[in-house]
Amino acid sequence: MRIRSLLPSDRAQLIDILSQGAGFRSEEIACAIELLDAALAPSDGEPADQRDPDDTGYEARVAVADDGERVLGYACFGATPMTEATYDLYWLVVAENARGRGVGGALVAAVDAELKQRGARIIRVETSSLEGQGGARRFYEKTGFRLAGAIPDFYRQGDDLLVYAKVL
Repeated sequence: MRIRSLLPSDRAQLIDILSQGAGFRSEEIACAIELLDAALAPSDGEPADQRDPDDTGYEARVAVADDGERVLGYACFGATPMTEATYDLYWLVVAENARGRGVGGALVAAVDAELKQRGARIIRVETSSLEGQGGARRFYEKTGFRLAGAIPDFYRQGDDLLVYAKVL
């Protein structure tokens, strides 16, 4: 497996991954696709894989199988507006048949390393208290994030917003 920048040719496979058993609602999938498209959109005429790393738009890193063709998952992130050296991890999705094999951890490690090189201080991620019956929470904690706050009933009754942060 290797991690690389998002390419336009990844889009179809990533939409398939988002749609296959990840438990996302249709509006969540639509949001994820919107951010993928934003990450792929040229910024000042530059393709996504040639952008200035200080661009404040969305970025994505993709995990691909050793054959270089099969996409295993992706992480979408970007600078947090109105902050200094803080980034949001917007989406982290791994193909159903690749879960439990270190793909998510490798994506987080790659994003961490890249952002450290840029001088980032904090990475923030939001998740639902119901997401993955706690799987997302366990994953984020295992990869160094700590619970920074919660808003009860944020998404809907009984579904809290959990905010995690990692100091780099």
